[in-house]
Amino acid sequence: MSCSKRSESSLAPPAPPGLSKKCKHHPSSSPPPPAAAPGSAGGTADLGGAFVRCGKLLDKLLEHEDGWVFAEPVDARALRLVDYYTYITDPMDLGTVHRRLERRRYADPQAFAADVRLTFRNAMSYNSPGDPVYESAVELSGIFESEWASVLASPPPPTDAERRGRLAGELPRLPLGAQLMVVEIMKRQDGCLTGENGMAQVDLDKADTATLDELDQLVAEHGASLAGVVNWKQETRVLDN
Repeated sequence: MSCSKRSESSLAPPAPPGLSKKCKHHPSSSPPPPAAAPGSAGGTADLGGAFVRCGKLLDKLLEHEDGWVFAEPVDARALRLVDYYTYITDPMDLGTVHRRLERRRYADPQAFAADVRLTFRNAMSYNSPGDPVYESAVELSGIFESEWASVLASPPPPTDAERRGRLAGELPRLPLGAQLMVVEIMKRQDGCLTGENGMAQVDLDKADTATLDELDQLVAEHGASLAGVVNWKQETRVLDN
């Protein structure tokens, strides 16, 4: 049986004159990525980045001039909304979403989005069009939906310059045998390898995209798990074979 909506609003009473009606919301620090599962390093990094973007979008909603309306659970008793829980069987608010995100309670970004959408859906279900709470929910829901795609979007691939910088830190930590394989890879590029004091120098700035791909694959196969026995600098030093 369908039930008519209440005509009165679930909006909290306005603040006294001279006081801001906004709640004091402090943007959260980026939530830490979920614990890594074996063999899922790349996927975990992507998931962690998505949760960071979830936090930023949630902060934007809470910092909106109407965000305070949804920042805490609806206090039906204080607002004398005697039938609120008759119509709203699954209450949700952005403050609860914020706490769940900080405590890593969401398995994936879609679960986070479901709670945000539930918050606004509840507000639009209990209140009628034209009501301040209803209209605020419509506005914030529109902001959320317009930016949600960017939360799920994969980050752009790293540039070759970024890859060189990362490899300069990873290659020295490879096991010695893998470091010697780095030498063999770089030998195939003219000008990438020069001898100095019995050592071999690898200049990553001269490595092309294909060579960087090979080095990335080497790191993926052997893992940057051990500190190198050679002290590499910007021009990475590797033992010559």
